[in-house]
Amino acid sequence: MPAIAVVKESSSAYERLKDLILDGRFAAGAPLTERALATELGVSRTPVREAILRLGREGLVEIVDGRGAFVASYSVEDIIQIYHVRIGLEPLAARLACPNIDIEVLEPIERELKRFRRQPEMRKDDPDAWRKVGRDFHELFIRASRSERLIQILEGLRDQIELVRGWGRLVTPDASHRSTIEEHLAILQALKQRDPDRAEEAARTHLYNGLRYRLGGLHLP
Repeated sequence: MPAIAVVKESSSAYERLKDLILDGRFAAGAPLTERALATELGVSRTPVREAILRLGREGLVEIVDGRGAFVASYSVEDIIQIYHVRIGLEPLAARLACPNIDIEVLEPIERELKRFRRQPEMRKDDPDAWRKVGRDFHELFIRASRSERLIQILEGLRDQIELVRGWGRLVTPDASHRSTIEEHLAILQALKQRDPDRAEEAARTHLYNGLRYRLGGLHLP
């Protein structure tokens, strides 16, 4: 196989496996076997092995000598720490974004959120679209903060944040759905009105509720 094709196959396997993990298609702690993944992804085992090693370096996969590779599994304390960082920084990002954000770029996100509100069954029918609109919205106002260090810190946590969001089993879906759309819309409206106090408070409320839902949905002994 030509070198360029090998690189493309390796990159494709990495991106697709990463997406599957972040979307919650594998449970936390699930084993990742090269043969099964190669079949599922339609590639040879070599790019799968390389993808697993790369994801291990990024903290999304845990590689245990003599046992194999497993989807990273975060403890309750890990989840709390991730949310504490978000609660400390994302409300500040929302505040800082108010004078900077382009109102026009909020319009397609607002349309999507209202579509999910009108058709709540869509969240179960198309979970990828739901996660994407939430991810895109948070990234939008974080970038609009124009605080390079704040952006850098949150981007460094992005994969860990998405991994936790992707674990649907950690959340009580109905309770989460009832509130998260309205919470996102509350942040969005505050941004549109360039109201930093409301934007900051709405973002903080949303994140506290997110932590509460996830901890409430954990299968604790």
